[in-house]
Amino acid sequence: MDIDPHTLQQILRRIEQQMRCPQCGKKVPVDFPSVRVVSDNAMLLQLKCDSCNAFIVLHASLQGVENLVADEKGDDVTVNASSTLQMSDKEVEMLSAALEQCDGSFSKLFEKYGAKNASSDIS
Repeated sequence: MDIDPHTLQQILRRIEQQMRCPQCGKKVPVDFPSVRVVSDNAMLLQLKCDSCNAFIVLHASLQGVENLVADEKGDDVTVNASSTLQMSDKEVEMLSAALEQCDGSFSKLFEKYGAKNASSDIS
């Protein structure tokens, strides 16, 4: 199974949320360098507890990981979640109008509606 970096990051976050050191009970950091082996249905990680310096070998099952994998889209469709706006239609219209007033320049937009002017200019 090929795992893309975003899916791997989600898996590592879930492991980190649940992972506690078996010796001292503190949270154990989980990151990319801790991954040693990835197979079709399992992953092997070598972790180190920052509190007590214990080394931990973790065998994680990848059962159900196919639900985390991003849907495969055509070449012309962007799958990057960071490029999608989480705004209402009204907010998009306000942003569009503000950009028109600033001739499409974000620099002018930030100067006009910057943090110090935000409360007085935007209505």
